[in-house]
Amino acid sequence: MTAWLLLLVGAVLLNPATVRNRLRQDPWHLPRRGNRPAVRTPEAIEEMLSAFRDELLAGAALRSAFERAAEVAGGRVCPEALAVCRMGGQVPPALRSDADGDPLILSLAALWQVCEGSGGALAAALDRLVVGARQAARVRLEVTAQLAGPRATMRILALLPLIGLGMGLLMGADPLGFLLGSVWGWLCLVGAAALEVAGVFWVRALVRRIEAQI
Repeated sequence: MTAWLLLLVGAVLLNPATVRNRLRQDPWHLPRRGNRPAVRTPEAIEEMLSAFRDELLAGAALRSAFERAAEVAGGRVCPEALAVCRMGGQVPPALRSDADGDPLILSLAALWQVCEGSGGALAAALDRLVVGARQAARVRLEVTAQLAGPRATMRILALLPLIGLGMGLLMGADPLGFLLGSVWGWLCLVGAAALEVAGVFWVRALVRRIEAQI
């Protein structure tokens, strides 16, 4: 009964559909206090920049175009800059405050300041910024697709010991009795568990390091 239960649990967890669903998240992520879902996404920023460019190309005034473009994204991309723009204040400093290190928003702030001071055409500069944002998005998608393999491998390797125990029991061996009933068994169990956990966290660190660079 124990053998079949271990095999069943392993088969369910190794189901490709389950793995695919889990790939959208970090399956080995430990919840932390204060974690909140991201409000601003790269797609929302690109949507706002595209709308801003289209409004300017259509002949709208700078501030009116920005207000409408920010509203297209639901006002969540740069809420402080939107409020400052409606009050007639200086938008570039507010954009930098909203950016929180995001290169696209920082670039928009620099372009706004330069074009507003020199009278240059912001629409053409925004067009190049949108093209760059779309190329970056394609790179992110490609890297995410490439990382799906290591993530799935990490999950499979972490669950294979359950399958191994179940197969050993079905073959007539007593792996649980050996692991739990002798000093050598406990040494093997603790050593294998330590190596398993170390391997999982090592692969997770590699994946996160790559994700942080895109």
